[in-house]
This record gives sequence, structure tokens and C-alpha cells, in this order.
Amino acid sequence: MLVALIWSWYCHFWPYLHTANESMRLYFVQAVVETGQPELDGIVARHGSMPVDRSEHGGHIYMDKAPGLSALGLPIYAAASAVDPRVKGTDLWRFGYLATLLTVAAPLLAMLVLLLRNLAAFGSAQAAHLTVVAMATASPLLVYASLYFGHGLAAACAGGAFFALLGSEPAKLSRRRAWAIGIALGYAGLTDTPVFALAALIGLHAWARSWPAGEAPLRAGWLSLQQVWPIAAGIALGLAAQLTYNTWVLGSPLLFTYQFKGDRQLAAIMDTGILGFRAPQAEALVGLWLTPRRGLLYHAPWLAAAIGGLWWLASRSDRPRHQRIDAAAALLVSGLYALIVAGFADWPAGDCAGARHLLPIVPLLGWGLMPLWSAALPAVVRGGVVASLLAGSLLHLPTVATFPYHFEQVQRPVLELAVPLITVGAWSPSLGSWLGLGGTTSALVFVGLAASLWLWPWRTADPSRPPTPRPWQQYLAAFAVLVTWAVGITAGVPERPGRAAEVGRFRAAQLLEAGSGPKAAPSP
Repeated sequence: MLVALIWSWYCHFWPYLHTANESMRLYFVQAVVETGQPELDGIVARHGSMPVDRSEHGGHIYMDKAPGLSALGLPIYAAASAVDPRVKGTDLWRFGYLATLLTVAAPLLAMLVLLLRNLAAFGSAQAAHLTVVAMATASPLLVYASLYFGHGLAAACAGGAFFALLGSEPAKLSRRRAWAIGIALGYAGLTDTPVFALAALIGLHAWARSWPAGEAPLRAGWLSLQQVWPIAAGIALGLAAQLTYNTWVLGSPLLFTYQFKGDRQLAAIMDTGILGFRAPQAEALVGLWLTPRRGLLYHAPWLAAAIGGLWWLASRSDRPRHQRIDAAAALLVSGLYALIVAGFADWPAGDCAGARHLLPIVPLLGWGLMPLWSAALPAVVRGGVVASLLAGSLLHLPTVATFPYHFEQVQRPVLELAVPLITVGAWSPSLGSWLGLGGTTSALVFVGLAASLWLWPWRTADPSRPPTPRPWQQYLAAFAVLVTWAVGITAGVPERPGRAAEVGRFRAAQLLEAGSGPKAAPSP
């Protein structure tokens, strides 16, 4: 309940601002419910806003996104518009907020519940809770649970499918669970097209882990196929749905709306290689993992420890074979998918927070914190892990509370955009503001909710061993690492902001201050 409240606290929808990625999905839902057709011409004219993220074909405007997330929003919009017709116009933000909660945050929450239930065999209850809290408040999941982007739903589907595998014995994968895993993987690809590659990799992992040891190759292959064919069928159903959607919109199953970008710069990106994909680029790999602008490990340094936990589990001969395979697969699958993303010409992904294209592998890597925390780590090392978890929260909480659309030109968006917005009191609208709280007071409540969530793992009793006093070395190490980290990341921030940072601050502050919340009147 705390995670659900934290994820729903801030609403990143405004009546006077329709963001590019999200508004195109909202327009598509409106068009299909109201007209039964995918053309968005009338909806765009109604709102007087031409999003950059659009496709143009045959004289019509179309959504340039995969349809999975929007498809889930269709019944929600039909019900919302029947109750309140204003949702069709100026109150579209209300539907956007509701759809985000039900189709992004809720599936991600279900994924975390599945993680908590199915991974008890990997470590203590405290380790399980700590892993869930880390993913919920110290990773990009915190940001994208509050945005109507497809990446959050894709991460929920892919991560949920992977965790469902982890919670099953290789020889006891039920037909029902296999179908659920396959459909989840297929829907992950239907929500974010490149994730079909990640789904296929997870499917191969399911096949490899079910391969019975000691059997003749032909018999082993047959036994494995009997277990995993529903997974392959589920992925195939997702792909078939995508091809059917292509036919409905563009008249051909092999034509994707990505190929008809209306914006010239975006069209040039898609003309690179095959639909924007080429060989992995070294600059992209560094940028996706390490840089302050988009780096996954920069914003969630605890994931480096989680990767170490997966490596530790994969190399442990005293652990069951399937657990070692699962840990090795999480590393291999995530690494291969990161290489695919590093070949995308638009790997920075425009105005967004962090490495959003890598979001689907965050759950796959993040669960490695559980076996690491369950290991007999020295107090000093454990203190360093705690510090990395706090660092992840400190970098993601300001982003959610202010403006989660970090401008691509800003090199250090958290320190040069989010933190300065806090100092001038430029907050996103929130549940607190709707209840009459000021922006700063609402933000303090938000931080308090996150802090109370962090207290939960430390209150969780571990029945496998008697309680032991917390060694002071752990807290000293955590404090030293956190101070060193804070000094290190702030040392590179110039005293005077660069032109890009200055312009970004001004633009974001103006957008946030145009109204104190979603109830404010649209600006001219």
C-alpha cells in the first residue's frame, strides 16, 4: 500500500501541457473509442496540439507507438468519458492520470508482489523486502510508474514473466503458468516493440532451464519442448497482434508506424540502419550505463551491487542448478538486450529521465540484491550497499517531485534541473496539493512516505537466524560512502549553469508554475 501511495503521489499531467510521448497515446485512445478508427486528425484538431511523436501516412495522422499500453486504456477512457464528458477536452489529464495508475503503476506493483512471493528461496525475508523497496524507490521504476510511457508496462510484463519462471521448479512448470509467462512476454513486445527481442531471450532461458540433466539429447529436447511451447506460443500471439495492428492502421502487416515519423529529425533516426537499429555503439554503451545524463548505474548505483549478487549466485556450486542458471541468464539476457539498445540511433531517448529504454531489464538485474544481501557480507561492504541504495533514492525522488522530462541537452539533469527546481519551489501537482497542502509540504510528506517504506525491511524478522546487533562499522561505512559519493557527483557541476541547463530550468519552471496543479486554468 505504501508503494502504491508513493507511486501515485505525483501527477505529471497538466491541462495546459500535452507532453509528446504521452499525449499521442491519449489521442489514440480517444480516437478509437469515439470513432472506431486509428486516424487522429480530428482529435489533434480538437486539442489544437500537434505532438512531435506522430506518424503521417496517406494524408492522416497516426500514433507512432506500439499499441499495447493504449489498448489497456480503451475501456478506462470509455468509462471515464461516460461519467465526465469533460474528459474528452480540457480534462483529458484526468483520464491520463487514472490510466497511468491502472495500466502502468498497478502492473508494476503486481510484478513486485510476484517478486516478493516467488523468491523466498533465494534469501531471507529482510532481503526480499529490501529488494522490493530498492526497486520501488531507488530505481527508474519510481519515475516511470508515474508516466504514461510504454516502458513501465513492458518492464512489468517482462519482469513478471521472469519472476514467474524463478518461482517454479524446472521440471514442474505447469501449463497454466507457462501460458501466463508467454502471454506476458508477448504483451511486453506489443507494448514496446524492441522488447520482443528481450521476450525471445527470456523464452530461450525458459527452454534452457527446463532441459533435464542426464537425459539423451532427443528425449531431453522433447521433454523441454513439452514444458515451454506455451511460452513460445504466447510470444507468437503478441507478435501476431502487432502485425494485425499494422494491417489495420497501414494496410500491411510489415509496415510499422515507426517508419512514417512526421517530424524530420525523428524520421532521420528511423532511417538509420534497420528501423533505427545498427551495430552497438561504444558511446551509447557508456551513455546508457555511466553518464550523469542517462546512465543507469549512475542513477541507481545499487544495481552494480545487484549485478555482483547475480554473479555470486551463478558461481555458487552449493546452490540448486536452476538458481545458478537463472542468475547467469539474468546477466546474459540483460547484457544482450543492452547491446541491442546501444545500437539504436536514438538511445538518449529525447526528453526523459534516465535510460528509459533499459527499464525492462531493471527487474532482471535488481533481484540480484536479494542473494547478495543474504550472503555473509562484511559490515563495511554491507554499509557500502546501503549507501548505494540511499544514493539511488536521492537521485530519483527529486525527479518525480519536479519535472521528470529531463531535457536531452542538459548533461546533469538531476543536479542541474531537478534540484534547482526544488530550490525555487517548482513542484509537480500531487495528491497533497489537491488536499490543500503547499508544494513543499506535499514533498515532505512524499519523502516521509518513502522513508517509512525504507524502515520496513529493517523491521522484518529473519526466522533463519537469531537477531544480532547492528555493527557500527556498517553505519560508518554507509555514511563515508554516501558523503564521498555526494562530493564526487557535485564536484563536476559548474558554479554557473551552462546555456542548456539555464534554458532547461527556465522552461521547466515556467511549465510547472503555469498553474499550481491540474485544476488550474490553461494558460494562453
